[in-house]
Amino acid sequence: MAEIKVITIGRHYCAGGSTIGKLVAEKLGIPCYDREIIDMAAQKSGIAMSEIQKYEEAALSILKTPINLFSKEKEYPITEKIFAAETEVIMELVSNGNCVIVGRCADFILKNKVKTLNVFINASFEKRQECAIEKHNISEDEVEARLKKYDKKRADYYNSNTNKKWGDISSYDMCLDSGKLGYEMCAEIIADTVKLSREK
Repeated sequence: MAEIKVITIGRHYCAGGSTIGKLVAEKLGIPCYDREIIDMAAQKSGIAMSEIQKYEEAALSILKTPINLFSKEKEYPITEKIFAAETEVIMELVSNGNCVIVGRCADFILKNKVKTLNVFINASFEKRQECAIEKHNISEDEVEARLKKYDKKRADYYNSNTNKKWGDISSYDMCLDSGKLGYEMCAEIIADTVKLSREK
């Protein structure tokens, strides 16, 4: 098995993907990039942070050709500009060394470019409801609708940009249930897999 350079993490909303990503990075001594990618994309594209946050997980049309962010010849839709900026940021981050990247279609963007371990973190709807209420202070009246809303946004974003199915086991190298395993064990499994890939 070739050495794994980058761990990409897809996740259900409130399944702990961001937390697990940070734990994996700590165990491996490498950086983890999540919401930081938005800041970098905003700087690179010149698009306001508020606009990127608004459009970031909207459904986009898959990019057939690379976008030149600085070209004045054609005006691209803002969603495509944002996706192009985030793609460029991800490629730059990976060129700087091994890392963990949470979300943003990183598994698709990095396909055939660097050795990745593509992970999806899921949990039962009940477990995610508990997390949303306890850790994110979402009211019981709103929690079901909020989970469904964000799951749909992430699915639409991923499916439209990758021609794959978000959350489908065939789209990933590893799928872990954080509700059953816990965040720490999920992180341990992922980190141990990467460490094994380093052994010659």
